[in-house]
Amino acid sequence: MTVRLFARSALLLPSLVLHHLGLAQAVPGTPTFAVPFRVPRSVGKAELRDSSFVGDAMAYAYRGPKITSFDLYIWPLPAGDENAAHRDSLLQLEVAKFKDVAPLGIERGWYDNYEIVFADPHPVAMQRDSLPGYVVALVFTRRGASFTSFFYIYALQGMFLKIRLTVPADGWGSNPALDLPAELVRALATRR
Repeated sequence: MTVRLFARSALLLPSLVLHHLGLAQAVPGTPTFAVPFRVPRSVGKAELRDSSFVGDAMAYAYRGPKITSFDLYIWPLPAGDENAAHRDSLLQLEVAKFKDVAPLGIERGWYDNYEIVFADPHPVAMQRDSLPGYVVALVFTRRGASFTSFFYIYALQGMFLKIRLTVPADGWGSNPALDLPAELVRALATRR
């Protein structure tokens, strides 16, 4: 599958993609949900480079200057997400899961060591209100190089939006890439 195929589609319906590839039936374990918004080809100076299924989610990989990695994952919220308090508890659960699995990065060789430096609410200002969300910041080293990685989680139009942004640790606080997650969320909220 190419990025162009996804860029032309207003709705990403995995079963249609599978049919397009010549697979008449859905493959067990393949997500069967529609993404209710178009994913932008670019966000700031970051360009969409790839998309695929990862587990139960659609994954989109962006690349850009001063960015080590910038990925978006979209998957459906469970039933009952109409209640704001319930949605918030689901977002907090995702934050807890991220913190719980962080030690696996050492075991799997993704990094040599790490430290979670903060986990805070991270609402995104929208046109009329704000979209509640959370961010967790992780500082890690890999083969002597230091990085800062951010895990963002939001709920939008019945979907989880998880954004993972990793940048070099040097000068991370002034890196313009840190504006991209909020810009991406706003773009998704306005694209149907």
